[in-house]
Amino acid sequence: MGIQEYSNETKSVPTICIVGAGFSGLLAGVKLKTELGFTNYVMFDENTEVGGTWLVNTYPGCACDVESHLYSYSFEPNPYWSYNFSPQEEIWQYLRNVAKKYDLYKNIKFNSQIKSLVWDELKSKWRVQVYNKVDKKTEELFFDLIINSPGALRVPNIPEEFNAFKGPMVHTGAWDTSVEFDDKIVAVIGSGSSAIQLIPELASKAKQLHSYQRKPAWVMPRRQFKYPKLVQNLFAFLPLIMILYRWFLFLSHELFYPVFLHAARLGRFATWLSKRHAKKQIPKHDKLREDLIPDYRIGCKRIIISNEYFPAMQRSNVKLHRDQIIQVKPHSLVTTNGEQNVEVLILGTGFRVQDFFAPMKIIGKNDVLKAWKTFKPISYLGITTSVSPNQFILLGPNTVFST
Repeated sequence: MGIQEYSNETKSVPTICIVGAGFSGLLAGVKLKTELGFTNYVMFDENTEVGGTWLVNTYPGCACDVESHLYSYSFEPNPYWSYNFSPQEEIWQYLRNVAKKYDLYKNIKFNSQIKSLVWDELKSKWRVQVYNKVDKKTEELFFDLIINSPGALRVPNIPEEFNAFKGPMVHTGAWDTSVEFDDKIVAVIGSGSSAIQLIPELASKAKQLHSYQRKPAWVMPRRQFKYPKLVQNLFAFLPLIMILYRWFLFLSHELFYPVFLHAARLGRFATWLSKRHAKKQIPKHDKLREDLIPDYRIGCKRIIISNEYFPAMQRSNVKLHRDQIIQVKPHSLVTTNGEQNVEVLILGTGFRVQDFFAPMKIIGKNDVLKAWKTFKPISYLGITTSVSPNQFILLGPNTVFST
């Protein structure tokens, strides 16, 4: 194990370690260069390319549920988005273009997994343990500052009971393109965004598709459309129009906030809109429609947008299971209502968001993750914490992913 200390070019320029090369990490790299003039930083990522969640999530139908002109950097608008809601490949390419434009690749070390961050009180520096996944070696480096941005949708949540299944099994967050679905009996576990995007794509391929849901999701209409070339060129040559359009999208989302307030009129309207969407798309199958409408207040779980999900659930080869799974066998799933043979198992069971930075260890004035898990996460505006000096967290506790 080698020990290296990144030296300052001048005493006023700190050495900086950025964890992760996804949306947040790339943003940090751009802003350090363009606003502070700092180039003495290293960005570590365990993958082979930039992109984070948009690199590793490649399941069929993967797309963003926020409009493309809003789900992008404000300082780097893209006039050539193809759709209102862009697919995974296009978002990933956008991030690669940003990394190239701002010359970030020379500061990135890929295949580099951060094992631990340990605060050295005597040096007033962070000791960073980095494992290289290619040469299988570990080295220790010292940095003045840490910008921690590994991403929340990173570690797939795989319930232990599903390990009993012996057939092909894949999680939506770690997709395996070698798995065949054509003419197979496929089971999809979950009713979140990934599962709802995936089911319509697989329903036309699988012999049978069984959807196992603990709780259905509130589903809203998806205002999807393709941008005409004329509009793309208009955005490119008159960027002010594109900026105004982004502000329109931003304000539209902000006005939607009252949906989450208790007994808000807009919340009741949103509930009606979602039920109307279900009734319009499922006009005949009353029992199915009833089973796909939640019994909890809208906003308690993530609201899903889709125009393809309800039609897919009505296909003759698709069956909804609302019963509890009580046993997972090598080639079947057992519920309180019976047993179903399964050839391919797909887990749309989300990510271990509650584990924060794990499996990476952070030792400041105490074991940060252990303290957060034992008691509760404490931070200032979700960005800094008193027990880990000179560490700045992006998408920290009680921010986007509230805990």
